[in-house]
Amino acid sequence: MGIETGNFISNLNSANPLSSDNVSEGDDHLRLLKNVLKKTFPAGTNDSGPEQAVQIIIAKSSAPTMSGSAAQSMGMVWLDTTNNLLKIRNQANDAWITLAVNPETSNSVDVDAGTIDGTTIGATSASTGKFSTLNVAGDGATVTGIKDEDDMSSNSNVKLATQQSIKAYVDSQVTAQDLDLISDGGNIDVDLDSESLTVTGGEGIDTSATGTTLTIAAEEATSSNKGVASFSTDNFTVSSGAVTIKDQGVANAELANMAANTVKVRDANSSGVASDKAVGNGEILIGDGTGFTAAAPSSDVSMTNAGAFTVTKIQGNAISSNSPSNDQYLKFSTSSNEWQPVSVLSPDRLTTKGDLLVYNTVDSETRLPVGANGKYLQADSTATNGVAWADVAVADDSITQAKIADDAVGADQLAADAVVSASIVDGAIVNADINASAAIDATKIADGSVTSAEFQYINTLSSNAQTQIDAKAAVGTANTWTAGQRGEITALSDGATITIDMADSNNFSVTLGGNRTFANPSNDTAGQSGSIFITQDGTGSRTASWGTDWDFAGGTAPTLTTTAGAVDRVDYVIKDASNIHAVATLNYS
Repeated sequence: MGIETGNFISNLNSANPLSSDNVSEGDDHLRLLKNVLKKTFPAGTNDSGPEQAVQIIIAKSSAPTMSGSAAQSMGMVWLDTTNNLLKIRNQANDAWITLAVNPETSNSVDVDAGTIDGTTIGATSASTGKFSTLNVAGDGATVTGIKDEDDMSSNSNVKLATQQSIKAYVDSQVTAQDLDLISDGGNIDVDLDSESLTVTGGEGIDTSATGTTLTIAAEEATSSNKGVASFSTDNFTVSSGAVTIKDQGVANAELANMAANTVKVRDANSSGVASDKAVGNGEILIGDGTGFTAAAPSSDVSMTNAGAFTVTKIQGNAISSNSPSNDQYLKFSTSSNEWQPVSVLSPDRLTTKGDLLVYNTVDSETRLPVGANGKYLQADSTATNGVAWADVAVADDSITQAKIADDAVGADQLAADAVVSASIVDGAIVNADINASAAIDATKIADGSVTSAEFQYINTLSSNAQTQIDAKAAVGTANTWTAGQRGEITALSDGATITIDMADSNNFSVTLGGNRTFANPSNDTAGQSGSIFITQDGTGSRTASWGTDWDFAGGTAPTLTTTAGAVDRVDYVIKDASNIHAVATLNYS
């Protein structure tokens, strides 16, 4: 048997029951219908349920008792007969929502003592056709009535004015008022209801009115009429109303016409205004610190319009009219009282080193050949050239001691054997007078003139000094040393390449500041022997390479000890100029 399930009318299927269903199943349909009715109409006029078949609005003096779920009770309407108010159940089924209406028998709705957005409407007793009090939201003003007062004399802050009263008041005020205008040239007042304000344009200004629009416009400026003008951007700049002439904005075309053959200058005047200065034919413009003068060159100088100058005088003295030729210069001649072109002495006139160019006549120069050695040049009025070479001649006894400066006479000034013993004062020559490099040999010392007293440290010699020295250490003879013999250790200069000068010493030392090369030594002589002490600096790890003359035992140069501060010793014997036998003692310290 077909049967649906549900709790509300919308759940019922009108096709059920089917004609083929069993009658015994009819009770199931009846129970379904009862359940839908109770769910759809859950309450009536009392707590026991509805007395009528359909109860939409429940009228009671007190709120009906709700049962069931929120979905069963929400939307139920209750007429509160005690207060004459309509109320509806909210969706949550936990409160009644009051509808601010009071149903009357006249089928009208009286809104009284209710609220709009929380603001109370009306009063405790209603007045026909009026709100007794109206509170306007926004600024909180309270309106208690509308008045028709043409003069608005009440000055009320709770009454509204009618249209008529507002118009009447405004008309009266307009009639009584005027428009005051204040200008730079005077003041006027215009009665607003009887007079008109006239706007008149001045020079360069036009006025017009169309509809409600008043237009004030500037005229285009002309040479005879003020107005709005534009400025060429080639000549001017305009910023914030200020008009400025641009750099290079004024071209020659914009300058006022000038008279022919004039220039524009700031001449000597107090106004600072430029003026036109005329420059005549053949004139130049000359400034004197205060202004300008147009003047032609003096008689000493002439000028063509092409700018060519001709000098006819120098400091008032005429210049010869003779045409000059190559290699000439201008020279003043007192005989002719003029400047004349004179030929320069050709270079081939001075043929010999020491030749002189001398002046021998009023207008010419000539060659004076170099003089002989020992000659000097002296003035000679009888000579053609006015000078001549002459021998040095000193008169007898003409040079005194006062004429000779201290130390002025040396060996170069004395002839050989010129100074004899008789010319030397006894005791005059002291040790300081003998040059340290003077080669004084035995031929200059008389036999027996030097005694043992003149030799402080060999005064005990009793025979030839060399014989006695040879006896102490004879070359080629075995010698017995009675005291220790030693050679000094010479410090070498450190550098990328170290070249030992064997003439300096036998023993050497050096501290390496980097990787070094010991080059072939200089001045090495067969038979010389000694030692080289090589020290690592504070960094260490320094290496050494050796020149081809160094020949180490086994044919391999030693590898130095690289510890910082370590000392290695290289002992050597020079076999010949290109072979040095060497042995290394490493880290001996």
